[in-house]
Amino acid sequence: MPNARSLLQRALSPSLRKHRAWPLTLLLIVAMVACLAAPAAAAVVADNGTAAGTVTLSVIGDVKRGTLLHATQVGLQDGDTAYSVLERTLPGKVKSSGSGETLYVSGIDGLSELDLGPKSGWMYEVSGAYPARSASMYRLKPGDAVVWRYTLDLGADVGAPNPGAGGNAAGGASGGTGASGNGSAGDGGNAGNGGRPSVGEGASAVYDADIAALRKLLLAKPAAELSEWEAFALGRSGGGVPDAYLAELAAQVKAASGAYRKATDLERIVLAVRAAGGDPRAFAGYDLVAAVYNHAKLTLQGANGPIFALLALDSGGYDVPASALWTRAKLVDWLLALQNADGSFPLAAGEAGNADITAMALAALAPYANGAEDADAGAGAVPISGSRSAATAIDRAIAYLSSVQLPDGGFKLERDENSETAAQVVIGLTAAGRDPAGAAFLKAGGSLLDALLAYRTADGRFAHAPGGASDAIATEQAMLALVAYDRYTTGASGLYRIAAERFADERQIAGWASDAVHQAYAAKLLSGTSASPLRFEPKRGITRAEFAALLVRLAGDRLDTAQSPGNDGATFEVSFADVQPSDWYYGAVMRAARAGIVNGVSAAAFKPGDPITREQMAVMIGRAFGLTGSRSGTAWRDASSIRAAALPYVNAVAEKGILLGAAGAFDPSGTVSREMAAVTAVRLKHLDLAS
Repeated sequence: MPNARSLLQRALSPSLRKHRAWPLTLLLIVAMVACLAAPAAAAVVADNGTAAGTVTLSVIGDVKRGTLLHATQVGLQDGDTAYSVLERTLPGKVKSSGSGETLYVSGIDGLSELDLGPKSGWMYEVSGAYPARSASMYRLKPGDAVVWRYTLDLGADVGAPNPGAGGNAAGGASGGTGASGNGSAGDGGNAGNGGRPSVGEGASAVYDADIAALRKLLLAKPAAELSEWEAFALGRSGGGVPDAYLAELAAQVKAASGAYRKATDLERIVLAVRAAGGDPRAFAGYDLVAAVYNHAKLTLQGANGPIFALLALDSGGYDVPASALWTRAKLVDWLLALQNADGSFPLAAGEAGNADITAMALAALAPYANGAEDADAGAGAVPISGSRSAATAIDRAIAYLSSVQLPDGGFKLERDENSETAAQVVIGLTAAGRDPAGAAFLKAGGSLLDALLAYRTADGRFAHAPGGASDAIATEQAMLALVAYDRYTTGASGLYRIAAERFADERQIAGWASDAVHQAYAAKLLSGTSASPLRFEPKRGITRAEFAALLVRLAGDRLDTAQSPGNDGATFEVSFADVQPSDWYYGAVMRAARAGIVNGVSAAAFKPGDPITREQMAVMIGRAFGLTGSRSGTAWRDASSIRAAALPYVNAVAEKGILLGAAGAFDPSGTVSREMAAVTAVRLKHLDLAS
C-alpha cells in the first residue's frame, strides 16, 4: 500500500486500486501521448455550436517523441475537466482506467507509463501548476492552459514539485485537495482524533468503530465501482465482499485474456480475489498465480513488482515450482540486494530510499525473517543466498523508519507529510510483528496511530494531507492500516496472510459446518476459545453471552432501531447482577438488552454462561432482524413445547432457512453447538446482504 499520491497522477496505490499498482513507487499515472497529430476538428465547441470559452491544450512526450500535440484551442463544454478535453481532442488515443477521483491515464497514442523506466509516466499541468487531484476531477475555466507532460523521473525533469506534494499529483488516481479547490473529493475539514483514547487503551476496541464505519461506506458502493484494494480491505476486515464484485472482476480478467503488462496489476488482483474468497489459480479461466511468478517484466516498476509478488504468492501459500522465472528465493534475494546502507529501500537500485517503499518491503520480507516462510503458508524453506539476512534487513528497515518518523508521530514522503505513508508504516510494522504503538514509534507529539487518525475527516473518511479533504486512496490505505493493526492486536493472521486458520481441534468440526466455522471466524463473528493453541470447541453449546455478542456483530446498526414486543421505543436502563463491566461480553449484552433483543432469565439475572436454547436463539434472531412468521405457519410436532410468544419467531427462522427443525420437530429446549451457531451466523450474514 504505497503512498497513493505521486507527482505522476498519483499512481499505484496500496489500496488495491482498480487498474492501479502501489502508490509511491508506481506513482506514475501515465497519460501517454505519442505522435498525437491533432485531429482536424481539434477546436471543440459546445453542443449548441456556441463556444462557452476556450482552453489551450498541449501534449509533450519524451525527447524522442517530442511535442505530440502543439498548443490547440479547445472549446469548453459544461463540466469539462483536464481529462475530458484531452480525451475529446484525441479520440481513441487516450488509455485510462477508473473514473472520477480514481481515474488513471496510462497512455496516450502509444506512449505509456513505465515505457522509459520505473519513474516514467504522464502528469498534467494547469496554468503553470500541478494539481493534486485526478485530472477527471479538475474542472477547467475559460483561459486555462492544460499541458500533459511525459516525465522520466517522477516529475523532477519537468519542473514538478516533489512526488507526494499536495498540489502536484497530476492526473492522479484519487481526488486530492488541489489549490484551486475545484472538484474536491470530500467535505473537507480534518476532524482530528476526536478525543479518542491513546493507542494503548484498549486499542482493538477503539478502532473497531472506525473500521466498521469505513466498511459501511465501501459496501454502499456498487460492486462494479470497488477497486481491488477496497475489495481487499472489505475481505480482510471481516465484512465480506459482495458476490457481484468477483463477477465484475472476472469479466475484466477475461477481457484482458489474463495477461497484464504490469506485474502489479496481476498481483493486486490475486490479493483481491483471495480476500474475496475466490481462487486466483483458476479465476476466469486463468492461473493468475502462475502469471505472477512467470512474469517477464516483473521489475519494470522497480521494487513494486518483487514486493507485491511476494505478498501475492504468500497470501495463500501458493506453490512456486523450481522452474518458475521468479521463485521465492530469487524474489527475496532481489529485495535484499536493493536495501541501502541506511536501512531504507528505494524504488530502483542506487537511489535514495523512502518510508513508503521501505514499509512495503518490510511487509514482503517479514515471513522470511528466519530464512523460511511461515508454516501456515505451506511454502517450505526458502534458502537465502550470500551473507545477506532477511532478519537483519528487517531490523535495519525498522530502525530507518523510526529514525525518519516525525515528532508528531507521522511520516513524510519527500518534504510532504501525508497519511498514506503513515498507513504503509503501520502495515509494514504489524507484518513484522512490531507494535506501531511501541516505544520505538512513540514520539513526543504522539504515536504513529494517533498521527494516522488525525487525518480522519468529518465524513468518516481520511485525507491525504493535514487538514485536507477526504481522499479515496488515503481512505483505502487508512482502512487497511487499521485492519492490519486490529489483526495484530487480536492475534489474527496478518493483513496479507490469508491462508485459512487451522484450529487445534479442527478434526472435531463436522464436514457440513467446516466452511461456515472458518467464515464466521474470519469475519470475527465467532472467536476461538483459546489462542495458544487456537481452539474452536465446535461441539460445545454456545452460551447466551457468546450468542448475544455474535448477534451484535451481525446486526450492527439494526440494533439502534430494533425493539422487542411491548417496548415502544422508550429508553430504559438494564442491569443484571451477573453481567459486570469487567466481563468481556458486558458491552454486547447491554447493547442487545437495551435494544430489546435479549432478556434476562429473571429481572436481575442474565445467566451469560448458560447454553442458549433453540427457542431463545429464534426469538433473539427475530427481534434483531425484524423477522416474524405466522403463528400457525408450521405444524411442529412439538408445538405444545413452544411458548406462544416465541412461535412467530420460530416459524420465521424456519421459513427463512436460518434455523431448521428435524423430523417435523423444532426442539425448542435443545441447545445449539458452536459449529451450528457458525452455520446460522453465515446464513444470517447472507440474508442481511440480500435484504
